[in-house]
Amino acid sequence: MKQSKQAIYGEQILKCLLNGETYTIVEIAERVGLSEKTVRIRMDQINTWLIENEMGIIKKKTGTGIWLEANEKQRENLREYLTSRQHVSDLLKPDNRNKQLIGKLLKLKPGEIMTLKQLADSLYLSPPTVGNLLREVAEWFQGRKLLVTSVRSKGVCVQGNEYNFRIAIKDYMMEMMPEVMDALMGTFAPRVDTTRVRRIVVEAENAWHIEFSDWSFNMVWIMVCLSIARNHKDDDEEFIGREEDVQHYNEYAFAESIYQRIEKTFQISIPENDTRLLAVLLLTVKKLQNFSGIQSDYAAQYDQDLGRFVCLVIDTIDSVLDIDLSGDTFLYESLMLHLRSAIFRMKYSTTSGDSVSKYVKSQYKQTFLATWATSNLFEEYYDVQVTEDELAGIALYIQAAIVRRRKGSPMKILLVSAQGMASNQLHVERLKYSIPEITDIRTTSYHDFNASQYLDVDVIVNMSDGEIGDDRVVAVGSYLSDADMERVHQKINQIFYFRKQFEFHFNSLCHQLFEVDLILLKPRVDTKDQLIALMVEKLEKKGDVTTHYLESVFERERATTTSIGRGIAIPHGNMGEINESRIVVAILDKPIQWHDDLVDMVFLLAVKMSSQFEIRRTKQFYKDFLQLTDRDENLETIKKMESALDIYQYFIR
Repeated sequence: MKQSKQAIYGEQILKCLLNGETYTIVEIAERVGLSEKTVRIRMDQINTWLIENEMGIIKKKTGTGIWLEANEKQRENLREYLTSRQHVSDLLKPDNRNKQLIGKLLKLKPGEIMTLKQLADSLYLSPPTVGNLLREVAEWFQGRKLLVTSVRSKGVCVQGNEYNFRIAIKDYMMEMMPEVMDALMGTFAPRVDTTRVRRIVVEAENAWHIEFSDWSFNMVWIMVCLSIARNHKDDDEEFIGREEDVQHYNEYAFAESIYQRIEKTFQISIPENDTRLLAVLLLTVKKLQNFSGIQSDYAAQYDQDLGRFVCLVIDTIDSVLDIDLSGDTFLYESLMLHLRSAIFRMKYSTTSGDSVSKYVKSQYKQTFLATWATSNLFEEYYDVQVTEDELAGIALYIQAAIVRRRKGSPMKILLVSAQGMASNQLHVERLKYSIPEITDIRTTSYHDFNASQYLDVDVIVNMSDGEIGDDRVVAVGSYLSDADMERVHQKINQIFYFRKQFEFHFNSLCHQLFEVDLILLKPRVDTKDQLIALMVEKLEKKGDVTTHYLESVFERERATTTSIGRGIAIPHGNMGEINESRIVVAILDKPIQWHDDLVDMVFLLAVKMSSQFEIRRTKQFYKDFLQLTDRDENLETIKKMESALDIYQYFIR
């Protein structure tokens, strides 16, 4: 087969570079007998061919020159190719030619026109051949919502959204050319310090205490490099629905933290749409093989899918506990917010909690076991392994819903007895007569008793000799003495008091700010600085703040006191050092000096205002916080609680 002129030019330049020396463009032009312009054009084409065929890469350095960087095996393959006098187009199989053509088209900007002859020359093919190949690759572009278009008398262009272009480039590098992905980054993100970008992504991983798979890491790395290389000052690209659709998720906060580092390092401004794109890709990381370009409602659709999943979780637990919580809107909203964060942790987090599950399993055994029944759902729908601590977190929301359900109901009593029906009826009438608060009382035998069938009961009066492990139980004698009646009455009074005290709660929007292991009850500290360091350390270990956050809190304290009166302080630091918004609570057994005040209740506020969702949540927190701290009864209730779990439940009810 006769070699084309382009192939001959390419061979001449390759032979010149194969000797391992460094040349200027002028020197190469003189050696091969071509113009400088021709050499510059062919050099880029040859470099692309070398990369895609794994035969090395052409390196350039201003003031030094141009050279071929290749190992001995690559040079040997290149010499063999040149000796055989094959030309480049002979070496490429149809599939590889399609890959090359896709790569060439992706190097264009959206709408940029390239003549068919230029495209053919760059591929060492004839224009008719390239025309046929264009029809073959058009479907690949259509699957990413991009359109390959012929412009009469001008050439070929690719039309579409800039962000769909980036997704197509990511797919090309990761799916079609993974073996030369690093080298291709120089083509699609020229002049970007890709090594530094890698380090920034790793820094963000470490700060958040998460670990990506290689696939996810490369996806993030590519998209961030493209953000820098294809940076748009204007932010008017059509994109994903409403901003807040995706801002609810930890994936958004993580993407935001990466781009904040990028902006600081490279001294550039990154559009908010770039953050949203990366967040959506992280949300759908398990489904990216079928991800066909940006849709206007993608994040909203993902949220709807999560909503259906939450309903399935509630329905499963309802079936196990034989209780109906499907109408509890507060429970639904709380679980939506909780699972947005929890699924991110299950996908990526390398940290573990302080085993909240052991408390939940001991105090709410039935609720925990019912929640355990949902573990397979997480594997099926999100391909994640759910931990005991994550299940315990869900169980606490379920338990709170059960308590809410009891709250507005009449006082319900269950009498567990080993006696006959007549005796039991007498005990029922005596209880009703002595304790007017009782409006509903039932009886059952000890052998028939099953706690899961009586979750709506407020007090269980156990007249049998058997033991019942339930915090609602009052053990009495077989004939209900006056002392027994008094014990039942005290238990009922406790429940009424309990109901009254739980009138306050934080809005469900704020629930994600709190965690059981971020509530410190009677910590052993003597000074303000010791307490702040302990509280920040909790956040650092979970990856919620960076290692610089502590110093920013101390800087704030040196500037002005954060004591707000009534024995309360609200220290806080630089929002730029916060990865995920959290609030650490400390209840002290004795006050400590806080500038000129004495403080025994501290809320460390690590909250952000960097997105519309964060702003709305932070405003809601302050609104609820004012209601909490405005009444002495609320503060005294918290101080009397005996465990971090009790305080956490007080907040989320």
